[in-house]
Amino acid sequence: MALCSERTPVLSDVVPAFELFMTAWETLGEKNPRLAPFTQVGVEWAVKYYERMDLSKAYVVAMGKWTCSYFAFGT
Repeated sequence: MALCSERTPVLSDVVPAFELFMTAWETLGEKNPRLAPFTQVGVEWAVKYYERMDLSKAYVVAMGKWTCSYFAFGT
């Protein structure tokens, strides 16, 4: 179980798995030009949601990016 810590799912493991998926699709499109139109659509959607993940507070906490500035400025 790659996405579990003991029995609890761990968000910090999801992000690297998502990045591997994105990289695999990019590579698949590069190596197989006939598939590129299809993989590109998938990659574009993945990038869209990856950017949304990066803006969420849950992502920030899970990835250990919680900083003192959050507490100081509330942003």
